Amino acid sequence: MKKMLFMLAMVLCLGGMAVLPVRAEEGEQEAEVTELNQIMVADEAVEAKEKPDLNSKTVITYEGGKHVFVIGETADGWYKVSYQDKEGYVPKAALADQELDVEGLNQEFQESETEGKMVIEEVERNRKEAKRSKIWGIVIVLLVVGIFATGIISASGLEKEKKKSNADQSPDQEKGSIIDLDEEE
Repeated sequence: MKKMLFMLAMVLCLGGMAVLPVRAEEGEQEAEVTELNQIMVADEAVEAKEKPDLNSKTVITYEGGKHVFVIGETADGWYKVSYQDKEGYVPKAALADQELDVEGLNQEFQESETEGKMVIEEVERNRKEAKRSKIWGIVIVLLVVGIFATGIISASGLEKEKKKSNADQSPDQEKGSIIDLDEEE
């Protein structure tokens, strides 16, 4: 009989232990989250909790005015947020939709586009000017080289002519021509 009572106590103990973890798992089930994937803004400093419970451990802290990536929302008033591979829960009241100034964005886009066109036009104008300058530089260099070449050729031609005329004249003719020049004066 003692053995039976011992067996019965063991079964009850083991049976009770098997039931406890099941109840704990039921309590730890993650809240059902509806997918959102949008950016919102923190109204004030807020802490993202590990679970959708104010008493849960803080995993992320956001300052007021900071952008928050919301990946989903729960039915009981929490947003599921994500930051640098960390996920947490923030009360819905702590975040606000990010409002976009569509007209302001359109105007800024148009200004940016106009500025971009002006920059492109200026770059193209500078390229054309640089190309023209390069062409004129080459033309000037060719003209200068041509002038020097003409001068050198002319000078060497005159020198050859002078040597040839000196070689054709005899020494007496040279004196006579000098004398003739003096007599004419």
